[in-house]
Amino acid sequence: MQHSRRRSELKAFLRARRGALAPEAVGLPRGVRRLTPGLRREEVAALAGVGITWYTWLEQGRAINVSAAALARIAQALRLDATDEAYLFHLAGLPHAEPAARRIVLPCSLQGLLDLYQAPAFVIDPVFEVLAYNAMADRLYRFGDFHGRFARNHLWNAFMNPARRRLYAPCFEPGMLNLLGMFRMSHAAHPDDPRFDALIEALAEASPDFVELWERHAVAPLRAWDAHFCHPEFGEVRVHSNRFPLRDGQADGAVAFFFVPADAATAESFARMAARLRGEGEAAPA
Repeated sequence: MQHSRRRSELKAFLRARRGALAPEAVGLPRGVRRLTPGLRREEVAALAGVGITWYTWLEQGRAINVSAAALARIAQALRLDATDEAYLFHLAGLPHAEPAARRIVLPCSLQGLLDLYQAPAFVIDPVFEVLAYNAMADRLYRFGDFHGRFARNHLWNAFMNPARRRLYAPCFEPGMLNLLGMFRMSHAAHPDDPRFDALIEALAEASPDFVELWERHAVAPLRAWDAHFCHPEFGEVRVHSNRFPLRDGQADGAVAFFFVPADAATAESFARMAARLRGEGEAAPA
């Protein structure tokens, strides 16, 4: 964006955000003589701890010195979210760090729950990074067999891991549309996590299938889904994929997947695999 256009946009942006912020939202009385629906310039200046003249010049787009600290206080005074604050810094020509992705911390007991479950179960974070899983899910998905920048990402593997593509072969397109629909909803709920854009850009460059399906703009709620897989050890399996959002403080945003057999053949397959895994565990050296 050219310098003059950036200053014009800065003027319009600050005025729009000031006009949209009701005085009651920042603890100020509206009064009976207020002519504008939003805050006055002097009110923003006072809330941000800057001079009224300096703020007026900033809103007029004049060539003045602007510090990151002062601009951050302006953003706070105007109740800007992280995306708007980053845009404000861009318009002012100042560097602004990308908002950091919030770290998901799972409850210590969750792994125990996954291990007790006698069918595939795993947990992903908002951008679909695999955080935890049980032995049955690992046998189905082979989480550690793929390498690279997005090795632990469930969506990346769905499109870029040949073994995962074979697993999903019986219903690849509807399954991927459901997965992408959930991913798009998660992206909307976490607009400030820069990992979403990085993953989307990488997939768009690497996978024509991703581009074709992503451009359908499917959305899907977080609810159960009937899935059909084909696996060299499990055989053909049909499951009810149950998805549960975690609501446990630092785990908020993570989603747990628990598979339930949808037919007798799948139940038998899971039982055989559970017995095999127990035998392998007992045979392993102490």
